[in-house]
Amino acid sequence: PSTFQPQFKIMRWDNEVNASFRLQDDQTATETVSTDKDQIVWSKGTREAHFYEIASSEEHPEGGYELEIVLKERPATNKIEFSLQTKGLDFFYQPPLTQQEMDEGAFRPENVVGSYAVYASEQKTNWTGGKEYKVGKVGHIFRPKIFDANGAESWGELLIENGILSVTIPQTFLDNAVYPVRHAAGLTFGYDGTGGTERETSAAI
Repeated sequence: PSTFQPQFKIMRWDNEVNASFRLQDDQTATETVSTDKDQIVWSKGTREAHFYEIASSEEHPEGGYELEIVLKERPATNKIEFSLQTKGLDFFYQPPLTQQEMDEGAFRPENVVGSYAVYASEQKTNWTGGKEYKVGKVGHIFRPKIFDANGAESWGELLIENGILSVTIPQTFLDNAVYPVRHAAGLTFGYDGTGGTERETSAAI
């Protein structure tokens, strides 16, 4: 049997803080692990998990990491869960902006609304010649977008609670989707030192 687990671990600052995400799967099918270009592909029953790095871009200035789930057929539940183990981290939910914030010129990208900003639990000091903690932000778990085989798309809903990170997919989307559905419950973990909300008069805060 395969010893590979559908999980990944993020570490920062010589492992002072970390987070580990593992896909919860109770299927009894045989597991296989393969590689496809720069991706690791885990497959079991009606699911696949694709692991790959994200190159630096305007959206992810310092790159990131993606755990993308593929559903080969309509699942029995519209929720996909990951166990979450952390060390020295806090997760801050990013709700939609209020009307007052928008009137004041704030802007929050669609993939940041409903996402989680990840910060060190303890305040870090930026000593000259020491580690570059910046504002203590470790990264960002972006809201996942889900696509079916015909390109139809929908947003998933993230929730972190009681050691579980869950992604809820709209049931109507799954009922009407053409399978396979890709990026379902994909976890995009971006590395950056700033937040995801911008204002007209300042940089990201």
